[in-house]
Amino acid sequence: MGDTELKPAPKLSGPQLEAVSEAIVDAFDIRELTQALRFKWGITLGNYVDPHQGFYGIVGDLIEWTERRGKTLELVALVCAERPSNETVQQVGRALGINNVDARQKYDLTQKPPEKPALEALVARQSRFVDYGRFLSRFRDLGHRICRVETPRMMGTGFLVGPDRVLTNFHVIEAAETSNTLAQTVCRFDYHEDGDAAAAAGLMPPGPTVCRLASGQPLAESRYSESDTSGEGEPKPDELDYAMLQVADRIGEQPTGGGDQRGWFSLQTERPLLTLHDFAVVPQHPQGRRLEVAWGTVLNFSSLGTRVRYDTSTSAGSSGAPCLTVDLEIFGLHHARDPSTHPRFNQAIPLDLIAADLKAKSIL
Repeated sequence: MGDTELKPAPKLSGPQLEAVSEAIVDAFDIRELTQALRFKWGITLGNYVDPHQGFYGIVGDLIEWTERRGKTLELVALVCAERPSNETVQQVGRALGINNVDARQKYDLTQKPPEKPALEALVARQSRFVDYGRFLSRFRDLGHRICRVETPRMMGTGFLVGPDRVLTNFHVIEAAETSNTLAQTVCRFDYHEDGDAAAAAGLMPPGPTVCRLASGQPLAESRYSESDTSGEGEPKPDELDYAMLQVADRIGEQPTGGGDQRGWFSLQTERPLLTLHDFAVVPQHPQGRRLEVAWGTVLNFSSLGTRVRYDTSTSAGSSGAPCLTVDLEIFGLHHARDPSTHPRFNQAIPLDLIAADLKAKSIL
């Protein structure tokens, strides 16, 4: 709904894909490949391929998936980092322009953090040019879908996932739901400078767009995990810390200042490919302020891939914000920081897990 696709990375030729497949089969078994993808990409291999086939077929399915996302070179970089002494792997990497030092710097967790010049070189190799107008248009569209969620007890961030549906954290609305005051919650859209400019030009009514809830109960919800607050253990599959709210107006179908439909984020059960040191972008309402954006990088994943951790700055009021890749694909719902005395990360719930839970509840 209003999304403008950014240009994907070039795809590989048939012989190149065959060489990649042979190298992976030569260097890994199913257990080793599964483990590498779990800890370095945060995904479970069996969710993306048919596990009831031979290893060649599994690797072929994986490569088909990375090709659809324009990320096969990223897979090669991971393989090169995991198997630095395997000549078959390294030969394929060299043929595809993968710098083994950079690959190990990104994926080998035993490596020391790079010095600034090396880090800049690594970022440059991961980066690519995108059209400025296309990027700016898409970024502006996304901003119109994000709101400040104001309950009688707490303030957070939320975003549209349907014409009249807002996703935020369960813990943002928990106190209001417990006290039966959730119906007093409002979602405040267009609370940013772009909204002010559109109002000044007469394209929108002055001030933010305020939407009340359609009822005092969420459409669906899932509690957070004790591990999110203690830092010990792993979340259960149904501990996703989300709440889906229904607003009284179908605001997603209404025009914004530019005349286009506001739109909403799509809930997909397929996760965007996110790897270590990828950029993590979080538009949010920190401390309840106007919409702001913070950029950071992915640090790691929980052992079961149920949480994504990053160093992007957040604050009170940021809970419920969308987490985006550098290509502005939504991948998660920001919900917490490291509960330790000296926090090392912030973290998100992968959005595909929430989509699957909503689908199981017949909401999606």
